[in-house]
Amino acid sequence: MPPEQRKIVVVGAGSGIGAATAAHYHRAGDFILAVDLRPGDTPASRHEQCDLRDAAAIDELLKRIGSDWDVLAYVAGVPGTAPAYDVLAVNYLGMRLMTEGMLPRLREGGSIVTVASVAALGWDQRLEALSGLLDATDIETVRRWQDTQDPNYPVYSTSKQASIIYAKRLAPAALQKYGVRINTVSPGPTETPILADFETSMGKDVLDMVKATVGRHASVDDIVPVIAFLASPAARWINGQDVHVDGGFVAPMSAGAPIRL
Repeated sequence: MPPEQRKIVVVGAGSGIGAATAAHYHRAGDFILAVDLRPGDTPASRHEQCDLRDAAAIDELLKRIGSDWDVLAYVAGVPGTAPAYDVLAVNYLGMRLMTEGMLPRLREGGSIVTVASVAALGWDQRLEALSGLLDATDIETVRRWQDTQDPNYPVYSTSKQASIIYAKRLAPAALQKYGVRINTVSPGPTETPILADFETSMGKDVLDMVKATVGRHASVDDIVPVIAFLASPAARWINGQDVHVDGGFVAPMSAGAPIRL
């Protein structure tokens, strides 16, 4: 008997990891709703456009798509070269609004997977610093919070740190109330159309160092299977976790200097 078709929402499906995630599920025969800012040709059962900087647009999208979904994969993200308000609006607040809006629209046993980043390293040292952002539920509050922050601290890192903390804090209640698991995936540098933006915002020398340490940058095909696993019944007792998918670059930072062979 063929597996039952699942209904998957992929947000940020226009390119990169999001497009590869939608294509993966499409090939598997699932019903895919591909959401992006612009019209796209990503293989999917249905396409919707949404400006994730606009809470009203997110609310309208949620009303249009209805209920009985199995998975939300929030892969949308903008790099640190974008305006700070947009980075926080898409990477954090848009994710939060989509997550909270989708929870009652997901079937019991469903899953939410958000793509974060290894750029969020150190999130556990910034719980107090990010408390105001984590309390924010609208864009004006987010903007006021950002206006009080050190402009030299990478806002992209801030957005991904907040995403991980939010997912970890929400995951137990989401499982208890809705039977839905919430996890995050943190890729290292990945060959996507916005890699050049990351080289600009983070420094090409930094990304080259990461590449030299592990041998190459990731491809989207390295990341998508981890998203798919966390969203699958096989991961039914994995909840509130952030999974690094970085070839092992981050591991020695906590375990000590890498062993040379």
